[in-house]
Amino acid sequence: MRKTLGRIILWQNNSHARSSCWNKLFCHKIILPFVLLTLAGCKSLIGGGTPDWVANPKSVYPENLYLVAVGEGDTRRTAENAADANLARIFEAHIESDERLLDQTRETNKSFERTTDFTAAINILSSQTLFNIQHAEAWQNDKGRVHAVAYLDRRETAAIYRDQIDEQTARVHFLHGQAGQTDDILKKYATLRAAVQHAAENKVLLRQLKVIHPPSVPGSTPGYTENNIRKALADTAKQIRVQINIAGDDDRRMTAVIEELITRYGFVVGTPSILKVDGRISVNDTGQRTADFVFVRYALVVQVKDATGTVLVSINEKGREGHVSLGEARVRSFRTMETAIKSGGSQRLDAYFDSLIDPLPR
Repeated sequence: MRKTLGRIILWQNNSHARSSCWNKLFCHKIILPFVLLTLAGCKSLIGGGTPDWVANPKSVYPENLYLVAVGEGDTRRTAENAADANLARIFEAHIESDERLLDQTRETNKSFERTTDFTAAINILSSQTLFNIQHAEAWQNDKGRVHAVAYLDRRETAAIYRDQIDEQTARVHFLHGQAGQTDDILKKYATLRAAVQHAAENKVLLRQLKVIHPPSVPGSTPGYTENNIRKALADTAKQIRVQINIAGDDDRRMTAVIEELITRYGFVVGTPSILKVDGRISVNDTGQRTADFVFVRYALVVQVKDATGTVLVSINEKGREGHVSLGEARVRSFRTMETAIKSGGSQRLDAYFDSLIDPLPR
């Protein structure tokens, strides 16, 4: 029998991320990296009559004891991977989101603000992992096609899930408690953000457990209320105002990209500010010409600073772009800088907020 540590990653983006260039990993794409650990000898049937489990796996693996699927491929490994994918289809292939975003802008003589009604998890991408996938029999037909079985032992796997859920629940309680003990608004936000992420992971585990072993669900349901933690995160995010100043951005093109990034974290763009985003951009004709191309050189510097002026996040991007006309070369350089902000900015902000979280107790 072969046991697989099977990780099944289900990428999910929200409806608003679909319209944004900085999230280009879309819904319902399943990536299946599997690390196969051989624990004992496996039964392989080469040729001979077709085993019963090929057409009807539940006749060999009773439904009350197992979740089972069969896969087919040119090799045993591809057949097992196909079986794993078919097993994954038993579970939900997406993570639902009830995000609602409402842009609002207010301006007075003394202040300006743009805010977002923020009611969903911060992280755009989520993942699911199926634990304890096992492989048993394989059979090759007379055309050389291999069939293989992937299954989950319901009771054994449920015990693993209960442990995982207990661990995630402890993390949520710890982080929620830490958030209530700090007066640092950025640290409070970071801690609540992490609590929401762990609560979302727990929600996925519970959904899977409901499929694997429904009787285990009532005793594994966490004692916290996820919506309360999400509301606390949204309320905290709205207290974080961000001022943006990008020199050289006459058309406010980069400013708009940064505003979109900031408001998707639930922050308010306005003054007086807790965070400041200072930067500059330049796009200049290099004077270089070829038979077909005109070239420009671009430079982008963006820094996110706290109230003391300490730089928390930096983005530096410079290079050269060419096209058939000067205008098209400039457009291409702006697109490159936008991508640097959308991808690099979110990664660096995520890393900064992760760095504020206290280590979880062991």
